[in-house]
Amino acid sequence: MCVCIHASPHLPLISPHLPLISPHLPPHLPLISPHLPLISPHLPLISPFLFSSTGELDDKMKWLKNFERLLEIQRNIVWPPVTELDPKVYIPEFLKGAISRQPCERLIVSPRRQIILEGSVHMLDHNKPQEMYVILFDDMLLITRRKKGLHKKKSSLTENWPSSCSRASTSSESALRYIVYKQPLSLDRFFIHDVTPHESAASKLEAAFVLVNLNRFQQIIAVYTFQAQTEQIKQTWLSKLRDTQDKWKRTLQNTVFRSQRLPSSASTPPKGTQVLREASIHREYP
Repeated sequence: MCVCIHASPHLPLISPHLPLISPHLPPHLPLISPHLPLISPHLPLISPFLFSSTGELDDKMKWLKNFERLLEIQRNIVWPPVTELDPKVYIPEFLKGAISRQPCERLIVSPRRQIILEGSVHMLDHNKPQEMYVILFDDMLLITRRKKGLHKKKSSLTENWPSSCSRASTSSESALRYIVYKQPLSLDRFFIHDVTPHESAASKLEAAFVLVNLNRFQQIIAVYTFQAQTEQIKQTWLSKLRDTQDKWKRTLQNTVFRSQRLPSSASTPPKGTQVLREASIHREYP
């Protein structure tokens, strides 16, 4: 017996009712079904959703929300030029135009990049707490400063996107620009220090944790001291940082380093450090 489904011509591409009706659709409609003329004009549009399970639909919705959020972040992020990162640097006149903009302006958006956590935390900069907006991806950590910018119309999918730590997005939030602080941190390039209660009392740093950034030669190049609003938010950040860092290191071990496990003689220089550097800076996707 065929189930009667009247497909509305105004049914949106992503309808909240699709997960409810898809399990009840027959896998194959009879060719002489009286309902086929009603449904067939809409099949090219909705068939990817109608013939998927509810779980698959939920996964697609999550992916779409994540991807739109990546687009929103990329639109509102500013990458400072090298002259702002290091005002004392000397740049030959013939290179100033070529390097006036950062080549990583389109770094954020990738179909496989996931946002794990984002929110406001304070960071000690020049011994003073500064509010930062920190975004944890599945392969890097991005630290930004907030700056007022032009108001932009919200996305229909992300207008109610919540901050992973606390509050939901607001109209004032969408009008902000985010200035990248120094550079992104690859998740395999820093270690985490949880400030203990004894250390907290001695240094007067409440709900604090420290990230120590190293380069590929294991040289310490930066130290970031963060203070969360509460101990609970601090523990959320620590948990997500550790879990995501472990997953990213396993990904490197199973992909980048596995391809380098080849017989080598003493005269052959190791290639692992170069590959790791490239993997940390450029995340490639098929």
